[in-house]
Formats: sequence, C-alpha cells, structure tokens
Amino acid sequence: MSVKPPTGHGRVRLIEIAGVDLQPCGGTHVASLAEIGPLAVEKIESKGKRNRRVVVALAAP
Repeated sequence: MSVKPPTGHGRVRLIEIAGVDLQPCGGTHVASLAEIGPLAVEKIESKGKRNRRVVVALAAP
C-alpha cells in the first residue's frame, strides 16, 4: 500500500485491483463489479513516484 490506513476505531475497507493496487478507502463503493456491469481500463496515468490515476469506462445500460 502506498497510503497508510487511518488509525482509530472501526474497520477500514481495503480496495484491491488485483496486480495493480491495494489502498485503504473510507468512501462508498459497490460490493462487487457485478453491481455496475462491465468496465474497461482506459488508461493509467503516473501522478508521482507512488501515485497513479486509473481511468475506467463503464458500459452503457
């Protein structure tokens, strides 16, 4: 992980993209990709030595 998980009470969810990234996250997310359907990684941008921006495209309903 490039970001240290926050300390304190409660559980912190870890978001993993297999082979790409593992990060702590406190935001709202779907439980699985089955909830939103197929997606495609459009590009991965470098935003510093240890930071990346992943751009994804979702299929239209």
